[in-house]
Amino acid sequence: MLVSKLTNHKEKILKEFKDAMEFKAFTDLAYLLATNVSEAPGNNSKFTLGYSEYANKFGLTDQEVNIKDLKVHFENAKTRYLDFLVHQQQVSLFEHSFFDLLKILLLDKPERLSKKKQIDYGAIIEADCIDDLISKLVERELNEIKYKNVSEWFNYLEKLIGLLNIEKSELERISEAKASRDIIVHNAGIVNEIYIKKSGDAARFNVGENIDVSGHYTRDTWIIFLDVLTGVIDKTIEKHNKSNA
Repeated sequence: MLVSKLTNHKEKILKEFKDAMEFKAFTDLAYLLATNVSEAPGNNSKFTLGYSEYANKFGLTDQEVNIKDLKVHFENAKTRYLDFLVHQQQVSLFEHSFFDLLKILLLDKPERLSKKKQIDYGAIIEADCIDDLISKLVERELNEIKYKNVSEWFNYLEKLIGLLNIEKSELERISEAKASRDIIVHNAGIVNEIYIKKSGDAARFNVGENIDVSGHYTRDTWIIFLDVLTGVIDKTIEKHNKSNA
């Protein structure tokens, strides 16, 4: 049962990350093809962004765009929006996949839950059955862990399944990727001390600088996310099979 769930989870992870990378690849291709069209000789077309149709009350007026200027607009859209969106999605996928893995492990062996925590009488009374109560306890446990840092996430995972053998540099890169996402979402992409603290030796920027997730960064982050997630699942399956041989 556990092996089947872990195998299915691994397949789901691979599909979701593949979809995210294909979204970026095909959007990059669309930008490239559109840029080639805009640079074609003799093409002097113009487009109008019709802000007047829905944004008059904000003081925005229609904007005319020359097709020759589209390359600049595409580059701006890619570096300021597309790369940010893809990075945010990848971090979200990693977080979701990681905690789904913890959930699978805890539901498989509920005795792994902390024995020191108290249970509200209300939770016991409202539970439909023992499985429902266990699910609620697992969710409570995971919600508490989510607010901790990445190193603590993996320390908790290691307590569940044993030695992970994940390099410190890998954990720091994951921490930096998550910190970059947090800065994009919560601080308009401007690096602060929180980013420096969370990223450790993997920090790529100084306080006050703009976060950049362009170039190979998205691909490299994609690789380490998948490498760590699938590696942990493979080790867990291997350990489970050996213990049940």
